[in-house]
Amino acid sequence: MLHFKPRIFYRATVCACLALFFLWRWVILHPVQDPLGHPTFSDIREYERGLPQHSRQAVFTKPRRRYLYLPGEASGSGWNNAFQAALLNTHLAYLTNRGYVFRDFVASAHPPFPDTLPNGDRRPLSIPMNAFTSGPTGGGQLGDDLDEQLTPRAISKEWWNKVCPANEVVEINLDETLKELNITDDTSGLDRLTRWVDKFGKMEAPCVTIPNGEPFDWMFMGNPKILELWPSYGISPVLTQFKWSPLIARALSRNYHLLTLDPHPLPPALISSYTPPRKEIPDLGSTSAPYPISSFSPYPAASSPITGLLALHVRRGDYAEHCRNLASWGSGYNAWNTFGSPDVRAAHPTLPALPDYLDVPDGMSHEDAAYAHCWPTAESIVQRARVVRKDSVSSGTQLRAVYIATNGEPHWVADLVRQFKADGWELVSTSLDMKLTRDEMAVAQAVDMSVLVAAETFIGVGFSSLSSNVVQIRLAGGRKPETTHFW
Repeated sequence: MLHFKPRIFYRATVCACLALFFLWRWVILHPVQDPLGHPTFSDIREYERGLPQHSRQAVFTKPRRRYLYLPGEASGSGWNNAFQAALLNTHLAYLTNRGYVFRDFVASAHPPFPDTLPNGDRRPLSIPMNAFTSGPTGGGQLGDDLDEQLTPRAISKEWWNKVCPANEVVEINLDETLKELNITDDTSGLDRLTRWVDKFGKMEAPCVTIPNGEPFDWMFMGNPKILELWPSYGISPVLTQFKWSPLIARALSRNYHLLTLDPHPLPPALISSYTPPRKEIPDLGSTSAPYPISSFSPYPAASSPITGLLALHVRRGDYAEHCRNLASWGSGYNAWNTFGSPDVRAAHPTLPALPDYLDVPDGMSHEDAAYAHCWPTAESIVQRARVVRKDSVSSGTQLRAVYIATNGEPHWVADLVRQFKADGWELVSTSLDMKLTRDEMAVAQAVDMSVLVAAETFIGVGFSSLSSNVVQIRLAGGRKPETTHFW
């Protein structure tokens, strides 16, 4: 029989506990670095885990909260296609009194950083939803007047794994359910939404998933039938309560001087609550020593517009080939960008009436016209902005500053800036002027989008899902339809 001395055992236990404590502290202060130098988003993941719906109390409330998880949502797509799907599926979950389950976005289609290891293995960057948005799709509030017990907030995939064990998850086969609901390519957008809402609403199972697809696929996203969803979707808290993440609010706060000529430009929604101690270095708002994101609140897309700012989306890079393909295929504008189409306005007179659409001038082929709208030259960009500036005067708007959201080559962008300044614009800045930290660079597209949404007036690319997302958030946030244009 073994014997031990209580005092020795006690000391050993204390030493072991202290060792574990110091090891834990070291891990917290020295997080494991990604071998590719990717940001780890540890502060944002902590933010997500701290959401009130991610608590044990939320698990045991009665009646039990219900959720909808779509693991195949926009699989392999770029950010804006995935974002389109996430927003619309959050609305679907909301209409069925279920919480949407959000996941990390895996940046495989358009990686923001190199993602291949020396041995050739690919490791795409995984970005948490709350690096982009902390609105309802990222688990934010659906509204002060909503009972979160009946209409729960969105939850993370991590929390889904805790509250929805495999033996309680009910899987829906997409193909079988489409047949059951009699949904075909000819089904109207409104009927499609109504039938899915009825299906999910009647299911008593708290944890429902579609492992092999989603109710609204990429073909539906590009179909004019999607516009039939706007009467309910456009007033949904998914859009009206939309907020950019604290990470994006921090990036905007640091770069706001690029967007306005106002001598006191920073709006209250972007002011950090962080007060640096006296001994700390004075540039804590810089990229080398940024303010903690915990000192920023999510930034509402419905905030007042940036007075005098014209924001432009000028897509370059892979669009050189993509625009030629779209033009040759006879493609139309993307989703919400089609609100200006004469056919749409005639068929749906109550929908927002955007002033621009894909027009084909006399003597020009559809292919050439589409390409000109998709890939405008520098000269036509400046000319279009000049016309919008002149026309806006009649509505009492004085556009003085330009922000160009672009992925164009630096030399091309520099020439475009020169042309704008020569045309009399008082302040001209671009995506290339933004001072961003490494984690902010990972979501630079969304930083640009936040500017495009906040601008007093916007000109976008009608074929682009990025511009389409900007359009829907602008409209739901209260921007007038006549302030949104296309090339």
